[in-house]
Amino acid sequence: MILDLYNMIFTALQEEVLMKKVLDTYSSKNDINIKQIVAYKDNILEIEEYRNGFKKDDTMNVMSVTKSVTALLIGIAIDKGLIKGVDDFVMDYYKDTYTPKRGEQTIYQVTIKHLLTMTAPYKGKSEPWTKVCTSGDWTLTTLDVLGGRKGVTNEFRYHTLGVQILLGIIRITSGMNVLDFANEYLFKPLGIAPRSNAGCESKE
Repeated sequence: MILDLYNMIFTALQEEVLMKKVLDTYSSKNDINIKQIVAYKDNILEIEEYRNGFKKDDTMNVMSVTKSVTALLIGIAIDKGLIKGVDDFVMDYYKDTYTPKRGEQTIYQVTIKHLLTMTAPYKGKSEPWTKVCTSGDWTLTTLDVLGGRKGVTNEFRYHTLGVQILLGIIRITSGMNVLDFANEYLFKPLGIAPRSNAGCESKE
């Protein structure tokens, strides 16, 4: 029995060392900005470490994780009956606030699901960051590039700015600021302290 317990402890330690080695190798090769590594196995916290002065309760800009959070918020809005479903056409929610440019027809076929799955069609080869970020309304300006002559092809196309269209739908249907909506219906039930806006002052 003592030998079995010893073997269990030894195996667990081996696994933890291996897991930590893999995570360290990944983080050192892929992203020097990784500040926190937390790993659970079978609901047990195996690894918890913080780097470069970063502490457990510190916050940081999570960048593209925002897309996943937005998807959760869309799901919550559906559960609350604010949005009918992911097959709803995007323009059903913008018909009173946005008029597509002359000749644009594809935009009327784009659904919420297309935006969530990164299969929505967009004009141009790259995202118009400068145009959108210097505009008075990021959502409406992003709608300007949604659609195009190729139609809806369901091809995967990674597009960050498309999240602005989803956030706009949440604002329109809930009548709330998106951050307030997230704090009330996502973070609060999870026991997460209210979040605040985080901005980037430079590309670094």
